[in-house]
Amino acid sequence: MRILWRLLLALVLLAALVVGGPWLLVQFLTLGRTWTSADEAPARDVVLVMGAATRNGLSPSPYLQARLDLALELWRQGKVKVFIVSGSTSDNEPAVMQEYLIENGVDAADIVQDTGGNDSYSSCIRAGERFGVSALTVVTQSYHVPRTVATCRMVGVDAIGVGDDETPKNATWRSYERRELIANIKMIVDVVMKTDVGTLIYDPAVDEALARHR
Repeated sequence: MRILWRLLLALVLLAALVVGGPWLLVQFLTLGRTWTSADEAPARDVVLVMGAATRNGLSPSPYLQARLDLALELWRQGKVKVFIVSGSTSDNEPAVMQEYLIENGVDAADIVQDTGGNDSYSSCIRAGERFGVSALTVVTQSYHVPRTVATCRMVGVDAIGVGDDETPKNATWRSYERRELIANIKMIVDVVMKTDVGTLIYDPAVDEALARHR
């Protein structure tokens, strides 16, 4: 029986390390780098808006619209100049995001679509290695901001984050919060294993968009 208890304790400690270790790393890497209001956030030239589900590939879901509205608020305050809209083409995310931004006054020339942003790791590494961005602001939901900022920093992009915290904290929101614990582990695996994210040939689109503002 004593051996069984020791084994159980070892398993509990291992689980705590596997889950808690990545969580602690995320907290460390994002300390003082995340906000839940555009008013509080500092300025960065580029904002990376993380993709989310769309409505039949035609319009943003409430979660995605909240991200876009927050990015627009940063833009209206003069805190960002160029948007990277990063998401999956399976749900037409980048195109829907771009259309929404244009409808709300953003010049199409200031929007760059990243059609290979299938997850947070992909979006971050492609922002740095494909589009040549060294510093940016990430916009997503508040529960997702820490992991995304941490991921970007781990792949060499100096990131800060602003998170939507106004979406109702219902069961869906809570399930996404819990999912972050597992996603933190995936983040470590992706960074260590250098998971393939598609072509990383340099694309000057962001630099060309920024040049319009100089």
